[in-house]
Amino acid sequence: MKKLICLLLLWTACMMLQAQNVIDNPKFKYRSGSIYTVTRIERNPDATRLHIHVIFRPHWWVKTGKSTHLQDAATGEKYYITGSEGFELEKEVFTPDSGTLDFVLLFPPLPKETKEIHFLDDADHDELSTYYISLEKQDAEASLFDKISGNWMGMNDYYEWAFGIYDSLAVMDNRFYQYEDIRQKGKSMLLTLKGEDGEFVKLELTPQKDGLCRIRRDKEPARLFSRTTKSMKAAQAKNEDTPVFRRDSICLQGYIAGYDRKLGFSNGLIYVSNNLTREDYPMVVNLQPNGRFECKFEANYPIYSSVVFKDSWIPLYAEPGQTVTLYLDWEAVMARSRARDYYYPIKNLHYMGADAYINHALRYMDDYMNFPYEEFSKMQKELTPAQFREQCEPRFRHWSDVADSLVNANQYVGSMARLVKNMTKIAEGYKLLDFVMSRGYLAQREKDNPVLKIKEDSAYYSFLRQMPLNDSLIVADRDFSSFINRLEYMDFARAMGDTTTVEYGKTAYTYPEKSILTYLKKHGVVFTPEQEKMRKDSEEKAGKTVIREISELIEESEIWKELNEKHKDLFEAYEKENKIVNSVSIDEDQRVEDETRMKINRYFEYQRKKAGQLDTIVGYTPLVSQIITLRSILFDLKQFDKEGARILLDKEEQLISHPFMVAEAERLYAGAFPLQNDSTYALPEGAATEIFRNIIKSHAGKVLFVDFWATTCGPCRVGIENTADLRQLYKDHPEFQFIYITSDRESPEKAYNEYVEKNLKGEACYRIPQAEYNYLRQLFRFNGIPHYELIEKDGKVSRNSPGTYNLKGYLKKRFGR
Repeated sequence: MKKLICLLLLWTACMMLQAQNVIDNPKFKYRSGSIYTVTRIERNPDATRLHIHVIFRPHWWVKTGKSTHLQDAATGEKYYITGSEGFELEKEVFTPDSGTLDFVLLFPPLPKETKEIHFLDDADHDELSTYYISLEKQDAEASLFDKISGNWMGMNDYYEWAFGIYDSLAVMDNRFYQYEDIRQKGKSMLLTLKGEDGEFVKLELTPQKDGLCRIRRDKEPARLFSRTTKSMKAAQAKNEDTPVFRRDSICLQGYIAGYDRKLGFSNGLIYVSNNLTREDYPMVVNLQPNGRFECKFEANYPIYSSVVFKDSWIPLYAEPGQTVTLYLDWEAVMARSRARDYYYPIKNLHYMGADAYINHALRYMDDYMNFPYEEFSKMQKELTPAQFREQCEPRFRHWSDVADSLVNANQYVGSMARLVKNMTKIAEGYKLLDFVMSRGYLAQREKDNPVLKIKEDSAYYSFLRQMPLNDSLIVADRDFSSFINRLEYMDFARAMGDTTTVEYGKTAYTYPEKSILTYLKKHGVVFTPEQEKMRKDSEEKAGKTVIREISELIEESEIWKELNEKHKDLFEAYEKENKIVNSVSIDEDQRVEDETRMKINRYFEYQRKKAGQLDTIVGYTPLVSQIITLRSILFDLKQFDKEGARILLDKEEQLISHPFMVAEAERLYAGAFPLQNDSTYALPEGAATEIFRNIIKSHAGKVLFVDFWATTCGPCRVGIENTADLRQLYKDHPEFQFIYITSDRESPEKAYNEYVEKNLKGEACYRIPQAEYNYLRQLFRFNGIPHYELIEKDGKVSRNSPGTYNLKGYLKKRFGR
């Protein structure tokens, strides 16, 4: 019996020791991905066993291997994987229908003194890393501060995020506070908070058994708050006297729960655009180590944009003059990432401020209004325009019904109701225009596809008559930028019933009866192969009118200019023989003036005609017509000198009646033609300029053509490859240099190295951290790539940088090659 008792005691001790070495659902501080979750850690004398639970898309694979390891958080010592159970290492293991996997990874035993570990991988496996995993037992009872931490919502009849209580800071009243004092008094926590203006606020928080929390602020009566929200009712009707167009600052601030710099990003970016003028001005969102972020920027009207952290796009609505506070749970962001679905809703996302309830409603609509790219692309190739519109009608009607129900159920009025309803109409219009825009391009690629040969008729565009084209609030819509882009390049004539129109980007061109190139050749001019091809084309098509790409004509104009400069006497002789000019002598200055006047009239007539056609289609003159004109003004003005641009602007302003837009047109003119007539400008002092100067410092004393690009950008690669001969021509030029800048996130290392080796070997290429690249986006004000800048020898930036399409002519004129 005594022996049996000893054995029982020994067994009990072993079980207790084993229980002490098993940690279930261990706590961690933060992680870079949520595909892999450590559910249990067993610390045995012969091994450390990590139980892993994988959540991923069904039938997608995960892979773990020899580079996976544990790291002692205190000493930095690494312990590499030794084996696995229920999982094959160094192999792509696919998830089943459930999308989940469970297995065990084996590592060497850890020292007894190790209290925290990191779960990492030496390879580029960002979604595996988990930091500061605790190897200590969790307390059975959470601390009182843990119970009151988090977000608390008002329990009245509208959405209200009222308090945020976090480890290092608190938020309320759309402001941030630091902890001055934290004390426990019975079942309550007493917090003394200090605002940035020095104001002190006292909070008493008492958690309730039902999960609610009773909160008293200073001496005000205590109220109950909940961790969840159940309504989207507007706190108040919007002030309809507030104009939509008004320039003021917007402040975005917020907090990311679960953030640390080890996650691989130290700032964010908000993509801000002025869709009235086509101007981009992305702004860096400064992010502090404790997860707090802030950004201030100017806006001309309400915006519905996104703030981007590490490729995760977070929706944001804000109005000029307002401050919006945002709470972002990084675990929720990672859930979207592992879903590999742009439309996957981000949970536990909260807004505070006057625009909070608008953000909540627009996010609600976002969840319904998804049109996956794969589905849309498939329909483009398989449906005629009439079939596409017919098949999409139920989808668009559902969107509209959801918007109406939301407005009615929550009693939205005025601008709030318009924002929600406009959202469905603009999305519908954008998709209908987008469908037909690229069909010509697809037809060229798939010449045997009969569906792509069927054009839309005027009936297809009848939806434009139901669009809110006269509502200024549509500029605040998330899809307005895409919609207005498609609308301004729409085939208006086809929409009006003319089926013989020329596609956008092409024009009718008539070849002369007698080719001047043949005339030059007869008089001894030796042509390059490119010039000889032009000559043969002019012979074959003499006297004919054909449709040609405008880009081709622009390129040929440089060749014509070169020939004219070299053989001016032959050109003049040709003109006399063929009576191209009048026998009456024309004053050269008068000729130039007349040509400028005719060019101005052509630009104006094009804008007037385009606006008039849209007016005819919809039956009235909508505000959108003025916006389309304004969006083209800056490009039009740059085709003339200061005096000619002023004449054109005066004409085109006849098409714009809205005072704010007239003021914007004048601002664009003043920027294009500053009073001091400077063709360059100096970069502002600051962090962004220092980053850029550090990149170009080894190329001092040269004119630099800077190309912002990415391996993931098709047009970027086309531009680079089309200038290969030009780069060779200017290789080692003493006064000129090509510079290529990309980011580590937009150009993954392997793809970047392969592309540079093949296409940019020997060039000045820079792949910089995304955080630094964000600053350069802000500095040079660009959202999209490719983007080009011309930097002069003194470091100043050209106001009129050439693009890849006209760079050859620019360089030849300036440097003579």
